[in-house]
Amino acid sequence: MNLWDIGVGAISLNPETYRQLVRSPSGGLISLGVLLLAGLSEAIAQGIVLFVNRVKPLRFVLSLAIAAILFIFGFLFWAGSTWIVLKIFFRTSAPFAQLLITLAISFAPKILSIFIALPYLGVPISIALSIWGFLAFLVGIQATLGLDLWQGFWCGVLGWAVLQLLERTVGRPIATIGKWIRNSAAGVPLVTDLKDLERIIAQGRRS
Repeated sequence: MNLWDIGVGAISLNPETYRQLVRSPSGGLISLGVLLLAGLSEAIAQGIVLFVNRVKPLRFVLSLAIAAILFIFGFLFWAGSTWIVLKIFFRTSAPFAQLLITLAISFAPKILSIFIALPYLGVPISIALSIWGFLAFLVGIQATLGLDLWQGFWCGVLGWAVLQLLERTVGRPIATIGKWIRNSAAGVPLVTDLKDLERIIAQGRRS
């Protein structure tokens, strides 16, 4: 299977895609490719945000690089929280690498994140992609880790809860530093809320 087949299979929520990937010697590289494409799509959407904020070219590139790094940290935080839940509540013996591959492929719907930057449609698209990504996670974790539907659901919910706990404790200073770095790299306080961005775009059209 190639990157295209894997991406389409994951987006269409095909469980066989996940099974084939974790058995494939190149599964790690392909899942990394999907994760990078998702990150690139988010970076392009972020680029539109930076453009709306009128960030200068050099700072524009620097901001995108920092956004990519923060994207990777976010993925690792989610993987870590899910792994904690799997070990404590479900006593899984699956290797961490297998979980990383599964989670990376479940990011496939986020390849469409570029459309989040569309005026007036960004919020519903963002919600739809979040739900889509969670469904991809459910399909993947059932297919590769042997959990049933409800076990997969609670694994996702508890993993999310642990992630929120981490973000509000040890992750809070990291998030604050990340926000400061993004604003420092951009040279201006970034407006990232989608509704605020729509308001800025609307004001720009009237002016």
